Amino acid sequence: MPSVIRLTKSDLIEFAQVAVLANTPLSLFKGMVRCAGMTKLRKASIADLTALYDSVTARAGRSEFVVGLAYAVLCAIVLHARETPQITVDASRLNWGKSIWDFMKRAHIGTDNVDLKAPQQPTISSQSSPSTETRVSLYGADGQPISWRNQ
Repeated sequence: MPSVIRLTKSDLIEFAQVAVLANTPLSLFKGMVRCAGMTKLRKASIADLTALYDSVTARAGRSEFVVGLAYAVLCAIVLHARETPQITVDASRLNWGKSIWDFMKRAHIGTDNVDLKAPQQPTISSQSSPSTETRVSLYGADGQPISWRNQ
């Protein structure tokens, strides 16, 4: 039996405000993560969160409070999924749910695929010529010169 996640009325109001005022899926996610009630959701188990998500998104008539809670729970699940990638949820139940879930998958970087070789550092050389011009050359990481003239 899932445990009860205790949220206050002000938590629900804050979730609803973020859901109503967000203009992109990413701004919605970032706003939800900053909410005070998110700490309570983050402490809940993934089983409790998915049960709550399923019950909230199954409702036919959704007020801004229900939508705000649904997105907040989805964001909490996403945060859990970053730490445990095997977690799955039907994010398509919410308009921006799939975008938020896809962002989480793109933002997760496995260290086994990262090339940690440092690029060659650019070098700067300066030459003074007999004329009044000074020529400065910048060599990029690919070894090709990038140059301009200072007058």
